[in-house]
Amino acid sequence: MPYRSAILAAIESLKDHETGSPISSIRRHILDDTDDNNSDDPSWNEVHFQKTLKTLVEKGDLLQINGINYKFSNQYLQRRVEALRARAESIEEQTYKTAVEHHHA
Repeated sequence: MPYRSAILAAIESLKDHETGSPISSIRRHILDDTDDNNSDDPSWNEVHFQKTLKTLVEKGDLLQINGINYKFSNQYLQRRVEALRARAESIEEQTYKTAVEHHHA
């Protein structure tokens, strides 16, 4: 299971952007998105889940609030904005090139 992407997706879906998402809600959201919905499932690794949360905090992607809630850091949000801008510019350039090619064809 890709815990990093699952955690980030859960926090995005939970929309607790001001107060942060409780760890129990993040865990439940991830488990609800899996086929088995079972924390006893061998594919679920609580230690790896906890370590991934800690790593995301250490790398500055998440902020830990009151020891149990997690939310996106401003650094992470800024990187996402920059990535989306770059993608939009790329799409715009590709659209322009395609339009010019069709116009000259």
